[in-house]
Amino acid sequence: MTSRFQLDEDIDATVKSTLFVKAPESAYQAVYSPARQLLRRIIVEEVEREMAQLAAIQKEYRTPALDRLFVFTGMLGNHTFFLLALPFLHVFGLGLFARGLTFVVLWSVYLSGTAKDYISAPRPASPPVAQITQSPAHTLEYGFPSSHTAYVVASIAYCSYFMLGVWDTHLLWSCALWAVGLVVIAGRIYCGLHSFIDVAGGAAIGLAEALVFVMLYARIDALLLSAAGPLYMSAFVYTALMAIPPSLDLCPCCIDSVCATSVTLGLAIGTWIYARLPFLWHNGHRDRIAWDSSLTLGQNVLRCLIVVALIVAWKLASKPVMVGLAKQLVPALDVATTPSTATTSCCESDMGSDTASELGYAQAAYDGRGFKDCDSAEVAAYIEKNYPTPTAECIKSGRYGTYAIMTSPENIARVPIYAGIGIIACAVAPV
Repeated sequence: MTSRFQLDEDIDATVKSTLFVKAPESAYQAVYSPARQLLRRIIVEEVEREMAQLAAIQKEYRTPALDRLFVFTGMLGNHTFFLLALPFLHVFGLGLFARGLTFVVLWSVYLSGTAKDYISAPRPASPPVAQITQSPAHTLEYGFPSSHTAYVVASIAYCSYFMLGVWDTHLLWSCALWAVGLVVIAGRIYCGLHSFIDVAGGAAIGLAEALVFVMLYARIDALLLSAAGPLYMSAFVYTALMAIPPSLDLCPCCIDSVCATSVTLGLAIGTWIYARLPFLWHNGHRDRIAWDSSLTLGQNVLRCLIVVALIVAWKLASKPVMVGLAKQLVPALDVATTPSTATTSCCESDMGSDTASELGYAQAAYDGRGFKDCDSAEVAAYIEKNYPTPTAECIKSGRYGTYAIMTSPENIARVPIYAGIGIIACAVAPV
């Protein structure tokens, strides 16, 4: 069994108890709209149709060497990679390109995650497909569309535009970038984490998003740097978070969406602050951080390491403080928004208890075995406990499934925590 430790995951009590379980079909029919049910049925049927083909691909081509290759390339598209890599673009003084690429990557996380929650289609089943990953938490998410594919395609398409249309680099460099991206995407299928339709959906979202940013981002950037820039961005992020549809299964996709959009909020605020501090403009540009040419290469490398250290330190130190503050706010929020006691039992499944049945299923889920190796009575008990059919009031208000995750103190605290990363990269680091 591979290691469960993953830098980019918030492995706290909320995530540990957020086990992805397929709810009974009757619950989907009671909760989801006809359009949502239709989309889900189309995707699920296609994934099931592709299952034998995916298993055959693994049987034909799987080797230990390819396992290592595709697990490694999968890490090039995970949250840790982008968390550590994207701030360097700002430190290097790439200005508009750095902000645009960061927005493209992180908003593709939001778009693909929101689509996952809305459609609620599971990943390829294991067995017959083997799920090969160093982050078992990813196997607990929905499958369509592939988030890895979405932000790999979005980021490469955006980079290709700059390489060919702005920087006038040789076509071969762009081709090399796409070749790396195709390897990452192929790895999602090889590793049994996505079907072909998942990858196609992710590619469509990523490409469409990149095209929108290419056409509009100069105007968006000017808006962010305007006097009311932080207000515009705060309103946009708030609207985006409120638009995340609650999913019936306890999928942690919504957590990724909160983290990604919060970083872009901090990035916008940090850029706005930097633009109003003239003493930091070593290169005379108010919209980009300078790569200080007066320093040696070693000093500039140290400067980059300090930026990463600041980000990691902020993430570790701010979490207990922000969660504590959020816990002071959430009880007041619940009093105002929770329906009457007589109708809320269905909305408040006990996601935190450690019964033998739940732990047994959790182990099976982390091992990638799925339901087939679990005792049927245990699985039935887990589903009955966590997925009772919500009442009409709960459905109307949207307080079912992942609503409890979205409104938890831990999740509310993620907004200032991850916004702080963007502020550090663009406003604190230059100081």
